[in-house]
Amino acid sequence: MIELFIEDDVHRRIVLKDRGTVTEFYVEDTERSIQPGDLYLGIIKKKVKSLKSVFIDIGAKKNAYLYVQDFQRFQDYKEGLSVLVEVLKEEEGSKGTKVTDKISIGGKYVVLFPGKGLGFSKKLNRDLFLDTHGSFTAIEGYRILFREASMDASRKDIEEEISQINRSFEDVYKKSETGAGPLKLYGQSSVLSRILRDNFSKIQMIYVNSRNLQKELEDQYGIPSLLHKSERSLFDFYGIENELANLRNRKVYLKDGGNIVIEETEAMVVVDVNSAKHKGSQSKDDFVMEVNLQAAWEIARQIRLRNLSGIILIDFIDVKNDVQKSLLKEAVEKAFLEDPLFGKCYPITDLGLLQLTRKKKGAPVYSYLEEPCTFCKGVGTRLSFSYVMMRIKNELASKTEQIDIKDFHIQLHKHYEENVREDIDLFIQKIDSGQKRLYLEFKDFHQDYEVQPLVFKNQIQEMEKYLIS
Repeated sequence: MIELFIEDDVHRRIVLKDRGTVTEFYVEDTERSIQPGDLYLGIIKKKVKSLKSVFIDIGAKKNAYLYVQDFQRFQDYKEGLSVLVEVLKEEEGSKGTKVTDKISIGGKYVVLFPGKGLGFSKKLNRDLFLDTHGSFTAIEGYRILFREASMDASRKDIEEEISQINRSFEDVYKKSETGAGPLKLYGQSSVLSRILRDNFSKIQMIYVNSRNLQKELEDQYGIPSLLHKSERSLFDFYGIENELANLRNRKVYLKDGGNIVIEETEAMVVVDVNSAKHKGSQSKDDFVMEVNLQAAWEIARQIRLRNLSGIILIDFIDVKNDVQKSLLKEAVEKAFLEDPLFGKCYPITDLGLLQLTRKKKGAPVYSYLEEPCTFCKGVGTRLSFSYVMMRIKNELASKTEQIDIKDFHIQLHKHYEENVREDIDLFIQKIDSGQKRLYLEFKDFHQDYEVQPLVFKNQIQEMEKYLIS
């Protein structure tokens, strides 16, 4: 059973659960203007032969770059001319937006791009599709790629989407001929739209935290949803918040006692697989292989949840022969089967190292959960102050849900003290204290925060000096 949870607050946060396990997490920043899939009419500003790159103004702060490997094609680009491009990667650090001139527009069932004929997704059974839906007429000037979701769609819905995307493409070409760049010609759908498109036939229940969001789903997609009405946030109520907070942890424990350790470096992501102490009648080789297979599935899950990308190196335990190497590589590929960003998996080396690649799309989850730590002068990171306030708000709501308690002792790590003292009224407002009396103490301890109810009179008297509301 696949469930979709959508929570609107500062950002729109989206989680997919498969049989009770969180499998995907997305954050949609509504203020971000340039997204992968957007089409722009850009102006060529500069060519750098040594980098095989053409730099293009698409209206962003930094010029976008188009990588051109073919020398003849590189020569064809002239400074000052307009070029139609599609965004591949968002701006990152010192790099501008990455674009391609091989444009496409995708829908729920098909993708159209310049060319001819019909194509089929690798995940789609071509013969079964044609037996079910019959053949489709090609569109002059376009190649149609049928996605996996088209298998379960009606022929009418597929044809309507092909016509709609065709009209969008014609509109893009018309604007590109008459407009002056830099100009946005087509905006890719929201993260939510893409999730609904890719998982349309699989989602069985949708939970939302606002009536506006519920109405959006009804009006734009014709989809019903369940409105969450508790004072606790949607993600906190369903136990999702704790799982997301745990994504900061380098170490993840496996079912049979082993663990994986995830380290991000500037060049790559390194994952180390460690076993627990061998017990029972199972042979050591079989036990190690079982831990490796468990790790393969969990690594794929963690990489998707954390949105890690680039080169990923996995150090498995004692892979001794070709059979084990083959089984493990197949397990990793199977674990990433539903990941649209998965690139390629390379054979395991004699040292038990497996290398894979994953495309970058959006920011890693850490960028939404963490911020530079002012306490250590920005050397390290801490849980973001806004996220801590949200967690405190949820805990207060949770502790008063079944019993009426008015007094709470909040311990907050000293590295948040400056943030609170800048505007203590705003802090009280953000944690939604209501009629509660709060006793706030700053402390140098191993946690970011702790919330404790004060039940007895002597407890309250001891905390009187920390009263803030």
